[in-house]
Amino acid sequence: MNDVVNKICKLDDVVINRIAAGEVVQRPCNAIKELIENSIDAGSDSISVTVDDGGLKLIQIADTGHGIRKQDLDIVCERFTTSKLRKFADLQNISTHGFRGEALASISHVAHVSIMTKTAYEKCAWVAHYKDGKLHPKKPGMSAEPKACAGNKGTTITAEDLFYNMATRKRAFNPRDEFTKVANVVSCYALHNSFIAFNLKKLGENMPKIRTTATTNKVDTISNLFGPAIGKEIIELNCDDKNYGFKSKGYLTNANYNGKVFRFILFINNRLVESSNAKKAFESVYASVLPKHTYPFVFLSIEINPENVDVNVHPTKNEVHFLHEDEIIAGIQAKAEQTLYACSSSRNYYVQARLPETTAPKLENRVVNETKSAKPQYDYQLIRTDCNQSKLDIFLTTDKQREETAKKTDNLISAVEASKSKDSHSKPMIIEETPTSSKKDQEHDLSTFKANVAENKENMEIINIADEPAPKPMRKSHKRPIYLTSVLELQESICEGKHEGATELLKESQYVGVASTRYILVQVKTKLHLFDFVALSRNLLYQKVLFDFQNFDVFDFTEPAPLHTVIRMALDDKASSWNPDHGSKDELASFAVELLVSKREMLEDYFSIKITDDGNLIGLPILIEKYFPMLHNMPIFLLRLATEVNWDDEKECFKSLAKEISDFYSLKLPPGTDEQLSTNEQTQPEEAKNCDPNLTDWQFTLEHVLFPQIKSYLIPDKDMTNDGTILQIADLHDLYKVFERC
Repeated sequence: MNDVVNKICKLDDVVINRIAAGEVVQRPCNAIKELIENSIDAGSDSISVTVDDGGLKLIQIADTGHGIRKQDLDIVCERFTTSKLRKFADLQNISTHGFRGEALASISHVAHVSIMTKTAYEKCAWVAHYKDGKLHPKKPGMSAEPKACAGNKGTTITAEDLFYNMATRKRAFNPRDEFTKVANVVSCYALHNSFIAFNLKKLGENMPKIRTTATTNKVDTISNLFGPAIGKEIIELNCDDKNYGFKSKGYLTNANYNGKVFRFILFINNRLVESSNAKKAFESVYASVLPKHTYPFVFLSIEINPENVDVNVHPTKNEVHFLHEDEIIAGIQAKAEQTLYACSSSRNYYVQARLPETTAPKLENRVVNETKSAKPQYDYQLIRTDCNQSKLDIFLTTDKQREETAKKTDNLISAVEASKSKDSHSKPMIIEETPTSSKKDQEHDLSTFKANVAENKENMEIINIADEPAPKPMRKSHKRPIYLTSVLELQESICEGKHEGATELLKESQYVGVASTRYILVQVKTKLHLFDFVALSRNLLYQKVLFDFQNFDVFDFTEPAPLHTVIRMALDDKASSWNPDHGSKDELASFAVELLVSKREMLEDYFSIKITDDGNLIGLPILIEKYFPMLHNMPIFLLRLATEVNWDDEKECFKSLAKEISDFYSLKLPPGTDEQLSTNEQTQPEEAKNCDPNLTDWQFTLEHVLFPQIKSYLIPDKDMTNDGTILQIADLHDLYKVFERC
């Protein structure tokens, strides 16, 4: 064992400066960004950028700014030398791009730098060479002092052989990729500063890659830099708020433009920065407007009171922090939605005209050709594709039940068609629940609500449900973006575990019928599967809770449910596993109520679980339209919220809450349903009145509400194909082989 303790030594200044330079200048585009910002601060009206080998061999930036005084050339490349800052308090009102005095110093430590400059008051220009922040002779034996030369007003900075003393980093760069990044930086600054003429070219080439003229028309600049396809679909965005002290102006494409990549350019107080929150906000705006895998162009410039912005948070100044970030982004997002939807009432579609001399082939020849080329199709390859054909449950239900199911299906189709004709832009829904429902619908909703609770008749004495119209759902005005890292990580883990085979299987599945109170029969092409709908609904609702986080509609109770009484009921249930060692039931119930009341604001804001100050449950979230959990599970659900949720860690808290909510909402039938279902199958039409009406309701809900949601939105993982959730029980091709042997 080595007991030698290493001595702490102070690093040499050259090592310190080279480490710092590696943080500020990470690649050629960072150096060009810093130099362009210096040129803009110098009041330039023209900036020319020349690069060679993606900026690794040569970077040269020439501007027409006010120049650098000769007496300042001695220290211009030393660290922390600047003309824009005098004391730390000046950072609170800084309006220039540069302020630390590290750009030129950092570049001089990783490249050979020369500066030629001339001010308006001097008769000639001056040129100086630098190495490691100090004046350095151009050749050995020559003087390091600045030399007089001919030149125009402004400054030309040349950096050669970038990263010459950092061989490992230099080898990691691809010149072609680096030039693309350089062009992107120049394009962004040329767009934001359209009053300055920009020019970018490669060394030795006559034609510039980017060339703009000084203009005040942003749309013309966008067309010049990013193409006319974007320029002709541009709309302007203006948003300001005196309460939060910001003004924003931007240009974004309308619904007619569908790009392959998302071009998002953000400037805050004239600084090119990145913001994942702002980018996700615009992604959510366009999600309902553009087709899948197509993206918009967005340019946004935000001006915030400098006192509210902290610009000194990143070595490359690529990020800034500012007050009221969530509120400012939400305000801009709302304005963007309003602007985008206002101009998206119509769309343009470009079609190719039919060629004048073409003629359609004769029908007879085409049919003959298709018949000859088509492969023969055998009986075992035929599958049922018409969902209106007879299903399995026609042999297991009574005539009256079949009539009721057919009536519900007709009403469902009518409701969907009515909603489509009323609003062509609305999303298709399984059952549309409007705020103003008829009295007959309200009575039906109330009877279903009572039937769910009636599973536990002993507990009905405590929960009072008045004979009045059913409560109406409270709808949120617009979807709020999710910024919590813990929730985004949980969403990402779901997407990463996606099983492509199971996803395709769900999409191609066709509902056949109920096999038991836990399994349904589903056809997938020529195969027959058993689906565990309890497990599938639990997984679907778990994903709904996380992906619709903080955006649930609320189902308000007509009468509040006292938490203490309901949780006391749960402790009396054998499912709670209570024993005397746990303590008094009343004390446990009081503790659970106190905990839930203390978390009521978070539960209501994120999950729409509404609890009053005095310990009453008055509302639950609507996870799926026209679907509400069976309330016989609610006492255990509330007890588990207080005992099984990890309230100490944010990510684990949201994960366990989502699991408990999904378990409560999943379609778990009460004990004894198997016996009632078997009795229901044998019941004659005149005896059907004595059966539990909720049995028919849950089968209808399963087929027409839950199964379409599972088929369309569930993200299955590989475990579902191994743990019995999805189980293949028959294959038509294999059955034909058996019959052939018989």
